[in-house]
Amino acid sequence: MSMEINASAFLKQLDLLNERAVAAAERGVKKAAEELGNESDRLAPKKKGALRQSQRIDVETKSGLRITATVSYSATRPMKSGYQFNYALYLHEVADFDPTTPGTGPKFLERPLKARSRRFLKIIADEVKREMHM
Repeated sequence: MSMEINASAFLKQLDLLNERAVAAAERGVKKAAEELGNESDRLAPKKKGALRQSQRIDVETKSGLRITATVSYSATRPMKSGYQFNYALYLHEVADFDPTTPGTGPKFLERPLKARSRRFLKIIADEVKREMHM
């Protein structure tokens, strides 16, 4: 006695579930990155606003399983030497300066990332749960 099962329909549904889960995770990662960007903008020093305007958020999926979000700042200005001074990096890393806007300061990206990392994971998980009707 033998039994033959055609699992193609089942496997197709698994593939669709995987695609939906990955798409939901991508949305969640993007939402979390946007929240991090908003919070870091609030904490970023502001004199003329160029630093905050230089913020960039990129979300990339590799191999369908690795989703990476990058929140970055890239504000530069030319020096007399011709060298482009990256003051976004300087303002983020230098702890001893007097910000022009109260409540702002160094580590404006790192501080909210560390403080809200669990919230960001929850945003991603909630998006996947919502998509999967869990």
